[in-house]
Amino acid sequence: MLLGTALLEADEAQQAEAALAEGAEAAAAAGLPALHARIRVLLADIHASQSGPGQEALAECEAAAAVLEAEGDLEGLAEAWRLASKIRMWLGDSPADQQALERAIAYASQGGHRRLQMRASGNLVATFQMLPIPADAAIARAGQLLQTANGEPWAEAEILMPLSLLYAYAGHFADAREAIARAQSVYDRSEAKFTRAIVAAASGLIELIAGDAATAERHLREAYEAFHATGDRGPLSTLATLLADALYAQGRLQEAQQMTEHAQAAAPPGDIDAQARWRAARAKVLARGGQFPAARTLLDEAAALVSSTSWAALQAEILMARAEVDRLAGERAQAEASLCAALHIYQDRHATVLADQAAAALASLAGQPRTEPA
Repeated sequence: MLLGTALLEADEAQQAEAALAEGAEAAAAAGLPALHARIRVLLADIHASQSGPGQEALAECEAAAAVLEAEGDLEGLAEAWRLASKIRMWLGDSPADQQALERAIAYASQGGHRRLQMRASGNLVATFQMLPIPADAAIARAGQLLQTANGEPWAEAEILMPLSLLYAYAGHFADAREAIARAQSVYDRSEAKFTRAIVAAASGLIELIAGDAATAERHLREAYEAFHATGDRGPLSTLATLLADALYAQGRLQEAQQMTEHAQAAAPPGDIDAQARWRAARAKVLARGGQFPAARTLLDEAAALVSSTSWAALQAEILMARAEVDRLAGERAQAEASLCAALHIYQDRHATVLADQAAAALASLAGQPRTEPA
């Protein structure tokens, strides 16, 4: 198990899987149920990352958690619930994802497993990025968790990285950039390529929210290339889509189209977020070329994928993309309806900068002369 964990931390998923599978057989043969359950959790994590989240991996984690609880293994139990939450978050199952993480934090704290407690705390803040609760409430909860870090740089970094995006949603860009810089200063001392890539991705998303598409592209491309090297498909697809958005904002439509193709190829079948995002991004590119029926079909597919989730932020993004397509098609009334719906979501979630962007798009649309719809 130690070898498999070390390989997993070093982003060597294929070698880690082989080592862990061998360890699982040995643990089962030796009659060590807690060890066997821990390894099952790690294997479920690998399978979810490679093939996309799903009920099978979730069931594996929860079955392992039952064994670990019976064995009194608090560390293993915390890790099982942490991964179960990650899968539920990918599936858009809130507040179940947050509830699972609160359990993971409690078990880790009870067992005195400090690093695991802080990792779960950072994961909890990350669930807030889809705006299941208002941004200011999420920032306040993150602040409480940050206090438990007790000034330890690595522990603070686990929380600061996702907190930076919450600051950006609320329009606090100075705080967002300071938070991500503090996290980066810690992770730069590490050899973990995955973590550094996540920091670059967060930096890119902050700048995309701020409207600086060129700077966003630079950060996102750094993250994209890092994930491409590791072969981690889930983040790769989402990053390709974010890159497409940055390129679209700069008017580089052919490059944006190519990025949506990369995103489509990399998106695991069960990854709702990735599958919805590339469709929304490509719809805007197609609309620029006058392909409105194809663009609307993609948006309908994206909306259907997200409809069963709790992802307010992604639902609003799809509405914003639909408004852009309808605007280009000359369907002003439909564009206004989508913008109003997105604005309502952003206002309800106190995402002030995104609400301002939706309101500005509405104002701009109101000033345009009506044209014949396409």
